[in-house]
Amino acid sequence: MLEDTRTFDSLALVRSLTASHAEVRRRGMLAVAHINDKRGVMLLRARVLERDTALAATAVFAVGQLRDTLTIPWLDSLLSDPRTAPTVRAEAACALGKIKPGAARVALARFLNAAASSADANDAIGEALLAIGRSTVRGDLAPIMRWTASSNDEIRWRAAWALFRPRDPAAVPKLLELSNDRSAYVRSWAVRGLVQQQADSAGLAGRAEARLLAAVGDPDLRVRTEAIRALATYTDSAATGSLVAALRSAESWIAVSAAEGLARAKEPWTVGAIVDATRAPQPCALRVTSMRTLVTFDSASARAAARDVAADSIAYCRNAAAQVLRDTLPAAGRGGGRGPRSAPTLVARPMTEYRAIVERWIVPAYEGKPLPRARWETPRGAIELELYAGDAPLAMDAFVRIVEAGTIVGTEFTRVVPDFVDQQATIRDAAVQRDEVNRHRLTRGNLSWASGGLDTGRPGYTLNHTPQPHNEGDFTSLGRVVAGQDVVDRLQLGDRITAAVMLTARR
Repeated sequence: MLEDTRTFDSLALVRSLTASHAEVRRRGMLAVAHINDKRGVMLLRARVLERDTALAATAVFAVGQLRDTLTIPWLDSLLSDPRTAPTVRAEAACALGKIKPGAARVALARFLNAAASSADANDAIGEALLAIGRSTVRGDLAPIMRWTASSNDEIRWRAAWALFRPRDPAAVPKLLELSNDRSAYVRSWAVRGLVQQQADSAGLAGRAEARLLAAVGDPDLRVRTEAIRALATYTDSAATGSLVAALRSAESWIAVSAAEGLARAKEPWTVGAIVDATRAPQPCALRVTSMRTLVTFDSASARAAARDVAADSIAYCRNAAAQVLRDTLPAAGRGGGRGPRSAPTLVARPMTEYRAIVERWIVPAYEGKPLPRARWETPRGAIELELYAGDAPLAMDAFVRIVEAGTIVGTEFTRVVPDFVDQQATIRDAAVQRDEVNRHRLTRGNLSWASGGLDTGRPGYTLNHTPQPHNEGDFTSLGRVVAGQDVVDRLQLGDRITAAVMLTARR
């Protein structure tokens, strides 16, 4: 109830944090994290870390969610001490990445310089690489670069991600090297960093562009997609010609990424190819993206394309065309927009409802019962989801209500970003959802919901194509795809949920 209403009741929280039952103490730690009041740091730090490593890791996670710079030395001490339990060290690294200022980066760099790869240390090393990549300040890249030679593919892609994120020209030579890595995941993150601005500053624009042109033919779809995106930052005819050729790709990710890139290129000679991409029988996503790209050239071409797209069989496509037609009207002909929404009022539910949520979702999870599952049917196939009922019980309860009421059926995917995320439109009658950020990471296949910040989102739900370390701590992980990730990767704009059902949980 305190989490749901974001009420910081210090007496009630202290009672839970000092309870005799370990699970009550753990739930108290999570409550402090979710209420998100910095006074909670004092409550969490008032007692020494539990010997139970799951409880200790939860306490460190909760401190990290409060993002208090005064906790950096404590987190640093946990991370740098090899006697700290591996799960606790990993949470300390992740927490430093959420805090982000220079002092946190210094602590992470020191650890990455000193650490040695081992079964016990690798989780902390991996989290530290992602955490240092989230830093808002640039620094020495050597602590990251030493891990690009790791034999562990998981550590190597995280190092590539950490090099790509700060947009530092000093990373370009190493990213060029990693763009030929044996792991497609490493290559996909490396080519993202070969954009023209950074490559120019490094004096390596020619080599970087040549590598991207070659990567357009990579056997892995993710690498090809990211190469097309990076090529869109180059202004010469070779890069633009590659984008025009990619418009004709049968792979939606490639064609859509090319259409987006041509909006930045703004080369008049490409207009004909873009207009062709707006015509039937091209898929809705390509037609809509190309139509919006035409808006950057001239409204007449965009309006002509929009009139054609308005006859598409998919409702999303028709609505997007109508929006372009409205937006390209002279200013006097436009209607007024909607005003900003007011923040939702936090109202407590009846205590019987909270008890029911605890009994239905938290207690079975604590007892180790199999996690509940759900299946969504789409035009591309079925998606099966495993749900973290005990870690996000309020969200779980809302999810089940939505599925069992059938209101999710017919919901469109209105945002499909290649190699990033699929996002649904807001589901009919869905309420603003309290976030319950937990220790499940935002991995490939993660289930969450659309949000503009903590406690602002309403389901529709989102499904990740890739890990999203940059969003760690800002979104709730409600579950994960356990079957049908290939379906997620094939979803198109305007695809709908055609059926949804809760399944009997199974091991």
